[in-house]
Amino acid sequence: DTDRSRGLGDVYKRQVLENKPFIQNVYHAVSREQVERYLYRMVQQLVFAVVEEQAAGIPVAERDKRFIADFYKYAFVGIMLDWVRDGMQEDPKRIVERISLLIEGDIVRALEKMRTDRE
Repeated sequence: DTDRSRGLGDVYKRQVLENKPFIQNVYHAVSREQVERYLYRMVQQLVFAVVEEQAAGIPVAERDKRFIADFYKYAFVGIMLDWVRDGMQEDPKRIVERISLLIEGDIVRALEKMRTDRE
């Protein structure tokens, strides 16, 4: 589970740490709605890939996997937007550590709850 939960932490690190100056500039140059749309698109594919990987061997409907991915997408983007709005003061590595601790094993638990082979 720890290796799997790192997947979402890696998403956050890649998208935030590597794009920090770009995100800050975009946030101040365009509307919040445009920033949100950009971040949602950026994060959606990455989070869904993590959900797909963790769903290996677990029979889950596609719509349920998308729902789980959307839940985490909105959580990540919300945290990112707050962080950017607050001037990116908190160390992003600390944020990643906190997120990883909070969600460790949760995607697999969600997938197990949505199994299609239950009666």
